[in-house]
Amino acid sequence: MTYPPPSPSAEHDVPELMPDALDDDTTTPYGPPSSGMPPSAGPPPSSGMPPSAGPPAEPSFLGDAARRVRDYFLALDPTFLSAIAPLALIAVILFTRAPSTNYIFDEQEALLANPYVNAKGGIGFLDAIHRDFWGLPPDRSVGSYRPLPNFLWRTIWAVTKQPFFHHFYNVLFHAVNGALLTCVTFWLTRRRGLAYLTGLLFVGCAVLTEAVSGIVGIADVLGGMGAIAALAALALPAWAMPFGVFAAVLFGLFSKESALVCVPLVPFAALIAAPLTHPTRPARFVRALLALLAAGAAFVLYVELRRRWFPAPMPAELAAPLPEGAPLVKRALHEALVWFHQAPLPRDPLNNPLGAADMPHRIAGALRVYWRGLTQIVFPWTLSGDYSYPQEPVPDRLVFFGSVAGAAMMVLPPLGSLALWIAALRREHLERRERRSVRAAFLVDGGQATSRRWPLLLAGALLAIAAAALAAYDWHVLRPAGRVPLLRALPLVLWPLPFLPAFLLGLGLLVEGARPLPCPATADRSAWVPLRRGYAGLCIAAIGLTWVVVSYFPHSNIPVVLPTVRAERFWYFPAIGSSLVLAVAFSWLHEALAGSTLTPRARWSWRAWVTPALFVLFFGFQCAQAYRHAMDYRNDLDFWAATKEAVPNSAKAHLNYSVMKGARGDLETRLSESKIAMDLAPTWPMAHVYTGDTLCRMHRPDEAFPHYQRGMELGPNELSLIALALQCLHDEQRLTAHDAELRRLAEEHPGTWLAYLAIDTLDNGATHGGVDPKYRPRGYNEGPKE
Repeated sequence: MTYPPPSPSAEHDVPELMPDALDDDTTTPYGPPSSGMPPSAGPPPSSGMPPSAGPPAEPSFLGDAARRVRDYFLALDPTFLSAIAPLALIAVILFTRAPSTNYIFDEQEALLANPYVNAKGGIGFLDAIHRDFWGLPPDRSVGSYRPLPNFLWRTIWAVTKQPFFHHFYNVLFHAVNGALLTCVTFWLTRRRGLAYLTGLLFVGCAVLTEAVSGIVGIADVLGGMGAIAALAALALPAWAMPFGVFAAVLFGLFSKESALVCVPLVPFAALIAAPLTHPTRPARFVRALLALLAAGAAFVLYVELRRRWFPAPMPAELAAPLPEGAPLVKRALHEALVWFHQAPLPRDPLNNPLGAADMPHRIAGALRVYWRGLTQIVFPWTLSGDYSYPQEPVPDRLVFFGSVAGAAMMVLPPLGSLALWIAALRREHLERRERRSVRAAFLVDGGQATSRRWPLLLAGALLAIAAAALAAYDWHVLRPAGRVPLLRALPLVLWPLPFLPAFLLGLGLLVEGARPLPCPATADRSAWVPLRRGYAGLCIAAIGLTWVVVSYFPHSNIPVVLPTVRAERFWYFPAIGSSLVLAVAFSWLHEALAGSTLTPRARWSWRAWVTPALFVLFFGFQCAQAYRHAMDYRNDLDFWAATKEAVPNSAKAHLNYSVMKGARGDLETRLSESKIAMDLAPTWPMAHVYTGDTLCRMHRPDEAFPHYQRGMELGPNELSLIALALQCLHDEQRLTAHDAELRRLAEEHPGTWLAYLAIDTLDNGATHGGVDPKYRPRGYNEGPKE
């Protein structure tokens, strides 16, 4: 949709951040702002020079550069191409890893050990739809179904296996998202500075470093791209908007399942933003309905395709039927979850101790985690790639500062969003009442533009009625008679989809054909609807506040227990909303301090520079922390060294750091760090086995055996750990010395991997050279086993 440019005399919805952006004088609607003085005004009075003092001095190099930068951002409306250049530069500087980087943490499982990416076992390119995020089949999945990142990985994997390149395109995609968000903000507010401000805040958000610098974060980045593209689609005409929303949401869902938050959020944004994106034909409730139907259809199609392409086993709690007499609400929720058919999620107390807590304590711990993540958005003092046990333990009480603050920030932002929207509606109502008589006198295109578009109305009515009639005829006549097998083959939940496109198209044509609100032919934005100053700021702040809460909720461990208790990449979707809120907050603060317009004299007042100075400090701190955290990804050793310093109570961080040091020959450090992990998590089998393995590699196998024994007792089905212990004992020729203890362990744990491997290795170790090779663990930085 094309908007008229802002008029020099128009009231602005949201002020620009920089003082120069508030000049009232411009040479042309889109041209660079002038000095703010008439040609004969001379220098400002504060200069102390008479008007006849001579020609002005030549601008300095720095002054000219500053003017060019200012004009780049404020003289012309932002486009995707104009926004992508500076944002990509910032993203590359902040988040790019060293070219010598290696695969770190989950990246090894996602790429090196991914059988789909490596095309092992004859897996074809299109088989990504039958594999999970880690390339595993449905019966071995850990629940993450994200085929689009796998398609991308395999395509680039055929070109290069260098870790740097697989990380670098993720950085560029993040910049793309920032540019899209910049354009969306401009379409909503028509304020150039505010639009760029939102893009800068999003791209430089330090808490997103894990998602951008980590290769596995590609799912979050692509999912966020779908969400922002869905917001961008709201600016399309009503007949095209639902198809754009449908495609964007479907793209997001196949990138990461978290994009399901778009189903409520995009219609909510359409409801609030309709007068901003379509000022002459807002039709907010119809546009919200169109967005809801489109996003809902994308979600339903995604679930049905996933159920067919990826038939994962049903979680045990859903496979069991509900007892008779269960409440209706509980039965409905159970049926919905059965239809959704989420693959069983792993429950590891080390990665998510909240999974072992009762619901009240789980919610209290989840609210604490939410509060801590929310503070990282604004003040990212500490950033980490891991928060496992006991860094985020189950709380010992329900009411404490973190749980109360988290609960408040779950409830207050949506309430604040509602209050802001009501305030915006009130301003719109007052403006309509004040200008009713003025609008009646406006004529557009000789009076023709205010009339209805009868061809569109007729076509829209015919399409909508025909689609509804065909759906009713099929439901009441064709289906009962057993006709049209293709439609009868569709599940009930998919039955409306064949009729929905025509209905949406018809409804959209009806909206575009309706009588527009009167608007003058002039480019003066003061005749727009809505007119009152601050309206756009209220609207996008309302969208942003609700967006933060709703988009984080699926990751909160409140509705469902996740495999991970806390991860910074979970904030990629919420950061879209927080960037909108922070940008408006800076603009409102600037308006409160400096006013909506500035004279040349007031431009140099300290009040005019308070907000820009605060923004520079805020954005600079975000960038510094993002860069520091991105440098943690130089290599695996630096990553885990930084992680154990940031979260000293994480047993996994200490143990992984010990492995990295051991891989570099520093066994003494490996031993001390392994013992720290063992002390932090005394019931963690891996900590005990790895401590024993360190001693064994130091040629102290008899000291290692008690640790091996304790680890195997705690995890009798931990195949890789048991194989690791038995192999090292064999290599040190001390396996038979512990024959009696191992056979006793096998008897105490019948039917386990411990029982099988211990006996098999004792009996056949000489033949196999230790553990049977097919059961030996995959080594560090190795690809998938055949």
